[in-house]
Amino acid sequence: MSALISILALGGLSLFIMLVPLWQRRSDRSLGTGIETNDLSVQWESEKDRLVKEQNDLDVALAEGKITEKTHKVEREQVMEDAKRALNKLRQARSMSEKLATRAHHKPRSYPSYGLGFAASILVATAALTFHLNGQDIVRKLSPQEVAQNTTTPDIKKMVATLEKRVTEGGGSKQERLMLARSFLVLGRKADSIKLYKKIVAENKGEVSALMALGEIHFNSKEKQDQSEALKYFNQALDAEPDKPEALWYKSLALIRDRKIEESRKILTRLKVVAKDNKKAQDAVTQLLAELDKNRAKPLEK
Repeated sequence: MSALISILALGGLSLFIMLVPLWQRRSDRSLGTGIETNDLSVQWESEKDRLVKEQNDLDVALAEGKITEKTHKVEREQVMEDAKRALNKLRQARSMSEKLATRAHHKPRSYPSYGLGFAASILVATAALTFHLNGQDIVRKLSPQEVAQNTTTPDIKKMVATLEKRVTEGGGSKQERLMLARSFLVLGRKADSIKLYKKIVAENKGEVSALMALGEIHFNSKEKQDQSEALKYFNQALDAEPDKPEALWYKSLALIRDRKIEESRKILTRLKVVAKDNKKAQDAVTQLLAELDKNRAKPLEK
């Protein structure tokens, strides 16, 4: 609903800003010619005046003895020829301007009509956009904290409780149990999530998704004792899927945390081969290897 109100408010503001100038009387005033004009009659008149002045300058030059009579005669004939041509062009331009002026008779106060038509098109476009959005708010990405807050609503808790009851009674598929374990973690029930993931692994040996979930939970833990168990689950995941990029990446990070740099470099080198078609993975691995090499190359302080 807020999106609908925002669209309508924005449309109204846009209409006000764009249309108010069209409804003012000054919108019918002539814009004038400006500093320079493209009116042909004015341009040819200026050319005619220049040529007449040039004739007068030639006469003055002859009178003062600056040019000979022969030069004066030749140049004045040329200037007079140019002046006649400019005068003919001026007459033609004035005639054409008069014809255009009679055809394009200005209709006073026509801009409000144009404004109303434009306003109608804006309203139609706004209505179409509103219908297209179906009155829904724009969806934005939520942070993990916001996701956790939104998933703690009574309806979500009820759904998780129903699923938990079915799984506890021995029902539910493997996918449903995995979903329940993820829900436990989102709801802050970390211990229940770990317990269910371990049960899934016990019942489905080599279940990579559950092993990876357990590894990530322990890897992201703030307790050092929990962190030390992360490597165990990543190794089990790699036993089931030796070329799983996520498992190789997390294992390399876990090894770095344990100060096992050389082992981590071997895993990263292997990951670079496994994920050769993934540019983001290649960039991340290359950057991490460069950091490891840079730290290894630093001399020991005495």
